[in-house]
Amino acid sequence: MKRTPISIHSHFQPIVSLAHRRVIGYEALLRAQNMSGRHCLPAEAFALAAQENRVHQFDRKCLATHVRNFSQLETDDQWLFLNLCAETIQPHNQRSKLLEKFLKRQGLGNERIVLEILEDAVDDPVLLQEFVQYYREAGFIIAIDDFGTGLSNFDRIWQIEPHIVKLDRSMLVNARNNPKRQRWLSRCVALLRETGALVLLEGVETEDDALLTLDSECELAQGYYFAHPSSNGHYHEGQVAASIQSLHQQALQQQQKRQRNQERKQATLKRRLKESAVWLEHGLDFVQATQALQAHPAIERIYMLDAEGVQIVENLYPGERGAAISAYTPFRCTTGALWARRSYFRNALAQPGLVQVSAPYLGLPDATLDVTLSVALPNGHSGHFHVLCADLPADWLEEPEA
Repeated sequence: MKRTPISIHSHFQPIVSLAHRRVIGYEALLRAQNMSGRHCLPAEAFALAAQENRVHQFDRKCLATHVRNFSQLETDDQWLFLNLCAETIQPHNQRSKLLEKFLKRQGLGNERIVLEILEDAVDDPVLLQEFVQYYREAGFIIAIDDFGTGLSNFDRIWQIEPHIVKLDRSMLVNARNNPKRQRWLSRCVALLRETGALVLLEGVETEDDALLTLDSECELAQGYYFAHPSSNGHYHEGQVAASIQSLHQQALQQQQKRQRNQERKQATLKRRLKESAVWLEHGLDFVQATQALQAHPAIERIYMLDAEGVQIVENLYPGERGAAISAYTPFRCTTGALWARRSYFRNALAQPGLVQVSAPYLGLPDATLDVTLSVALPNGHSGHFHVLCADLPADWLEEPEA
């Protein structure tokens, strides 16, 4: 078969540390041209190589080109991120000594190279794990690319234990203007960090994207907002530092504004919960004592727990607000339910008389994301406490006041 000549070139896109406010590495991106000089996408270039049964050779040539070109840049101790194609992840490609010698000739050490691997690059998880372990022990940095697409799962991350996990841009796009997706993004980042990995968010194109990346607590970011790819990896150091500094200032201001908004809303609800608790201590029945809570439009349900965390009063739904939707009717009857492991119960008992506000959690009986206000009040002269609780939608606290 006649070979189709493909000209290989490198572009480098800077990757920034949001805490250090500087570029800490570059991703090498393939720029290819066919023999007529027409630019072709990386996928197209690899497809041509596959037709000629020389994917391995083409991939090695790409990697070698990127390393040579990178070595010509003034990069200090910054990383070079290299994408490995799936076909490269094979036992016969575990040749770290050969790669190490080539890197040394270019003035680079193994610790400067980040090998990017698609999480679902190979069907055999054992093969992937062995390949990753081999190169990690040889001193290379391992990154899992495009996490959040396809068959992504945390179990594989725990098995592979990469140094870096790169989140696919789709996770950022989906989180835009969607508080629930934003919470999921932050929790996903937190879970990945528990595996010992740094988290990098790709596709950061706008200031809003960058602020969302910062709020999610990703350590690293990459995208047009910070710098475009170029053949020399050019970026303006002062502008990058200044833009990240501005992001931190804006994020802090937004956080403080949200906090003030939530504190104002919580103050009203705390006052009404305390008022209801006082009426209960004076012997009013549950419905009468909680009138102030029932009158608040955000309250979904009100209930009472005993000192063991057992619900002793059936959920009270204010006004026309209904109970669980039909899909969750098995959970509708809540008397006798045991909520002892809920933080709002434990925290209330730990500080009687002080109103507690929980973090958002999935509440029953309707499986919505809720926040619970709770307060422990004396149960007569028994020396025990009851805990008065009121649930409201988590989104309500986050909505700006009109």
